Amino acid sequence: MATEQDTGIWAQFERRTASVGGPRLFALVVLAQILGMAFFVVDARLCFALVIGLAAVIVVIERPLLGVGLLLGARLLSTGAIVFLRVGKVGVGPFEPALILCLLGLVAHALSRRVPLWRDWPWQLPWLALAGWITASLYWSPDKGEGISDILPMAMVLANTLVILAFVKTVAQVRQMLWFWVGAALLICGLTLAVDLFGIQVTTVTFKAASGGGRETGLGQQPNWFAMNLLFIVPTAFGMAITEGVRWRRYLLLFAGSLIFFMMLKSGSRGSAYATVLAAGLAAMGNVTLRKWSLRFGLGTAVIFALGIGLNIGDSAKALLRIGSQVALNENYRQLNWLTCLQMFADTWGRGIGVGGYEELLPAYNNYLAQSLYDYPHGIFWEVIAHYGLPGLLLCAWLLYAVVAQSRELIRRTRGTPVEILAWTMPATLFGYFAWSFVEFTLNEKPFWEWLALHTALLLAVRAEQGPERAP
Repeated sequence: MATEQDTGIWAQFERRTASVGGPRLFALVVLAQILGMAFFVVDARLCFALVIGLAAVIVVIERPLLGVGLLLGARLLSTGAIVFLRVGKVGVGPFEPALILCLLGLVAHALSRRVPLWRDWPWQLPWLALAGWITASLYWSPDKGEGISDILPMAMVLANTLVILAFVKTVAQVRQMLWFWVGAALLICGLTLAVDLFGIQVTTVTFKAASGGGRETGLGQQPNWFAMNLLFIVPTAFGMAITEGVRWRRYLLLFAGSLIFFMMLKSGSRGSAYATVLAAGLAAMGNVTLRKWSLRFGLGTAVIFALGIGLNIGDSAKALLRIGSQVALNENYRQLNWLTCLQMFADTWGRGIGVGGYEELLPAYNNYLAQSLYDYPHGIFWEVIAHYGLPGLLLCAWLLYAVVAQSRELIRRTRGTPVEILAWTMPATLFGYFAWSFVEFTLNEKPFWEWLALHTALLLAVRAEQGPERAP
């Protein structure tokens, strides 16, 4: 009798919850509400992050390609400054939970639909070898806790790369993801303008680089990092506009590229301006169509500078004048950090001090830097030689060679097609960032790896459409 009664109760429960997707989905909704209330008590932003993350999971299950777009958007919007929890250097803010849940949803979708997550890609072996050496260096690192927090972002890079390559399989889908990138960058610009207009305090973090005023920090970022987040899409947005057949989309891309470029320049970052010019120059030298448009882009840039300085839009005159008037690298703390990196390299006989060890050892080399805000190597090259030594440098050179070979193959395969413009602008931006990275940033800095993964997805898509490459 008890069994029949239980069965009847369960059947009745199933009927009552059928309208909301059944008992299991109903239980998940109730659990989400309980978690939401608990998170709200701890921190309202956690509740906000949970809602975004759960919405992303639902979208991902139904539309995995849309999920990849949301993944890219969350990656760009997670600034590292708007955080309410830190684990070492890893910050957890509103977008990190959404990013992780979106990623887990994509993996779950791949497993349930038997979508292979592992695909071979051109820079796979050098990246895995570099990641292996970095992980091994934890053994002799003087700060293993900090080392682990530096290794964790590498796992995110690998996971995001696998997901992007698993779901973005055609040229059209790559273009859709680039539209998502444009949209995320526009959202960043819109939020930044709203924050500036209404004087909203989004973070308590302040940066000496922006303390004099006039330098845009976006959603509470260091100005150079804010500019770097916007850099990657700028040349490609204009390139997409050239090949766009629908007029309103072409004008939208031109507007988006101009606004993103202007907001990037408002950071007062000379490196971002030079990296963009270098990327545009490399692409224009290689592609005839881009070369024809280069004069128009140059005139557009001059107009942006003139309007920004003359009208002082958003207090932009000071930042733009900073870019135009100072060319020499005169920050002494950079050279002091670079000298320290060379000394660490020499003291370890080229092996490197190990992942995460720079801040721990810095007081012994330069106590002035250790007590300042500038206690990191200031450049990927310097970070590698200090932490990972000669083996790390050689592995990075191998990785760079693989990316160059990948770019050359994509250009060969797309020559004479509309895709050729993307085949030039995307790697040109990568190498513009590479030049900038000698004086700024860290090895695992986003969104470089996601941009490289999209470029790789474009090559794999072209390979799938064309088949084996014919010998020249």
